Amino acid sequence: MNGAMHYMLFPIFTLVGSIFVVLGIRTVLEHRRFLHTAIRVPGTVTELRTEYSSSSSSSSSTRSVVYRPVLRFTTMDGRIVETTSPFAANPAPARVGASLPVLYDPADPTKARQAGTGGSGTFHGLIFTAVGLLFAIIGVIGDLSTFT
Repeated sequence: MNGAMHYMLFPIFTLVGSIFVVLGIRTVLEHRRFLHTAIRVPGTVTELRTEYSSSSSSSSSTRSVVYRPVLRFTTMDGRIVETTSPFAANPAPARVGASLPVLYDPADPTKARQAGTGGSGTFHGLIFTAVGLLFAIIGVIGDLSTFT
């Protein structure tokens, strides 16, 4: 491997890994804070918003679709709130008109999600942290090996 490239590659791995670790830990902490303060109330799916994403490679192009539920619920102080879930899925996580439990942030009721949905910030945060640690460890070991 080219000497200059070798010296640049491992610090980049360490930096990217460290960023992933920080983002992963932040995601876990935010998710746990939400679960600790969230209030559970009954809600209804009023709409499914369709979202499309495209990806392409040199040989093909694909277009995928996900469905994001719009949730309506009444807060503990009697306000009716309608907000779009932060989580989308395919197949749709619920049908229009379905009754389901909703978790919402009492400080900002528009921050709400269907109770029990995967969208587990803890799981995603742990994945980010694990990948980040792997990158950081590769970077540090690679850096140390250049000095021996």
